[in-house]
Amino acid sequence: MNPFDYAHDLITKENLDEDTHERKDYKMFLINRTLSYHSDIALFINEVNRYPDIKTKMHFDYIHNAVPKKRRKKKYWAKGKKLENMQIVKEYYKYSNQKCLDVLSVLSDTDIETIKAKLYRGGAA
Repeated sequence: MNPFDYAHDLITKENLDEDTHERKDYKMFLINRTLSYHSDIALFINEVNRYPDIKTKMHFDYIHNAVPKKRRKKKYWAKGKKLENMQIVKEYYKYSNQKCLDVLSVLSDTDIETIKAKLYRGGAA
C-alpha cells in the first residue's frame, strides 16, 4: 500500500488491519503530510508532529482513534508538470493555489497550451 491508501483508510476507518502499523511501508511523515491537507484534521496531525520519536503503533492508534470517521475528498500533492501548469494558470487568471488546482482539473491540455502561447514573451531565457 502507499501512504495515500493508509491515510484514506485511517480517516474512513475502512479496510483497516490491526497490523498496519507493523508494515515497513507505513511512513509516518508521508501520512501526516497527506492528512494535514484536510483542515479539520490539521490540529490532530500537528499534535502528532510535536512528538517525532513516537512508535508507529502509537502514531497509528492516535490517528485512528482521534480523527472522526468521515468521508473526505482525497487530496494529493501537486507534482512535476502540474506545478508548471499551475504557475502558468496562476499568472494568467491571477488565482490562488487552491483555486488554481480546481481550475486545472477542468482545463484540457489544449487550453493550457493556448494559455502558454498567450503568455509567451519571447526573447532569451
